[in-house]
Parts: sequence; structure tokens; C-alpha cells
Amino acid sequence: MNQNSQPLVSVIVPCYNYAKFLSFTLQSIARQTYGNWECIIINDGSTDDTEAVAMQHANADARFIYLAQHNQGLSGARNSGIKLAKGKYIQLLDADDLIEERKLELQADYLEHHSSVDIVYGDALFFQTDKPDVFLKTRTKGERSNNDLKISGSGKEMISSIARDNFIEVSAPLLKKTVFDKAGLFDIEYRSYEDWRFWFKAAVAGMNFAYKPMEGTKTFIRFGHTSLLSNNKHLVKVGIALRRDMHNVLSGSIKRYNAFRLLKLYIKKLFYGI
Repeated sequence: MNQNSQPLVSVIVPCYNYAKFLSFTLQSIARQTYGNWECIIINDGSTDDTEAVAMQHANADARFIYLAQHNQGLSGARNSGIKLAKGKYIQLLDADDLIEERKLELQADYLEHHSSVDIVYGDALFFQTDKPDVFLKTRTKGERSNNDLKISGSGKEMISSIARDNFIEVSAPLLKKTVFDKAGLFDIEYRSYEDWRFWFKAAVAGMNFAYKPMEGTKTFIRFGHTSLLSNNKHLVKVGIALRRDMHNVLSGSIKRYNAFRLLKLYIKKLFYGI
């Protein structure tokens, strides 16, 4: 794609007290082979050096845009960035993760040449801060990869696949900005699983997903440090809310499967005494 004809891609980076990781994330954007991007960094009420790190990059490259706000949570921070975004396409990227150098180039080119597709996504690998050169398919030893759920398409099959598990890492896709007009923004009441909730809403809204694991388009997800996913009791409560929201939409065998998963979560709730 000729750089003069490249559509603008808006990269949304919410950051809450991840200053120690933020520079690596922003560098992965600056290294993109695709030149026509803007990166909106949302400082979601951080108390560390997030502002200093963000401004260092903004002062060096005008494509980095900095916004500070009172803490609204990950969903609220992403929504703020999406509302400001001027791009035709949206790349979501958490402040501790990385993307390969050709991700924006190849995925934007794919969407430009496949007008019926709303969301193109690839693969994600996981790494620990203390082992930056070791990439894994899952976070936990013995955990099953959910690559078998990754499909292309829209409608009932996509809804059913997403209802089974969250197999799309939040930074794996490139989305048309119009997806948010049709599916809505992130639900701010979700402080975890907010991405899973959003992919489900997008599928229900009829968005067309394309799974294209092109070389050079991987996302690298950092794990092994404190995060929202570290509180089991919280995840149980949010999981119940998510599966109850899904249940109203599902039908047939996937509705029965969802009911089974919901029952297991209620048992965990009793076990935790919450």
C-alpha cells in the first residue's frame, strides 16, 4: 500500500501505573512499517511516571497524543481514546503489550481489500518480563490453547464460538472504527473480561470477523506481573455477570453449555463465600 494512500490507523493505549512497561509498548508502535498512524495514550489516573514517559515520546513524535483523565478503569480509558480517534481503523493495545512490526501494514491492507470484513485478527503469544525472549501459547503450564475456536465469519457460529471462551486477545485485531458505532463502546461496568464482552457484542451486532494469522502481525502479551486478572473472587463475579448477559442472547446447545458454565461459577461463588 502506497504510504500517501494509507488510511489513518488510531492506536489506543490506556495506561494505569504501567510507566515501567509503557516505553517498550510505544516503541513497538514507532517501529511499525506502516507510517500513517496516530497513537492516543490515555493516562487513566496513574500515580507513577506515566506522564513523563508518554510526553517523552509525544515530544519526539507528533503522532503520539497524550491525554490524562481521572481513573475510569480500562473500559473507560479505551472509550476515551476511541472517542478521540480520527482513524478509519482502530488498534487496541494495552500499555504492557507489544505488536510485531508489520501488524498495522498487513492488517490495514487486508481490510482495504476485503470491504465486507469488519475485524481482522491474528495470533497472540505470551511472555514474562523476566523472560522477554521466551514466547508461549498460553499463560499457564498445562493450560489448553483455544486456537481451535478461532474462526472467520459472522452470525450464530461466531456468537457460539465467542460464548465458549475469549480466544481473541484485545490487541490481536485491527477493527474498522464503524464497529463501535454498530456494537457500542466497552461496557464500563466490566472491570475484567471487558474485551470478551465487547467481542460478544460485536458478534451479536453482525460484525464479520476474519482470522488471518499473517506472518508479522502477532501480538505479544506480557504476564506474570500484578494485573486485574489476579483476583479470583473478582473474576468469578464478573464471569457470572458476563455469562448471564450472554444467556439472554444464546439458543440451542450453546445456551445449554453457557448454563453449565454459569452453574460452575455459582458453585465457585459459594466456595469463595461471595
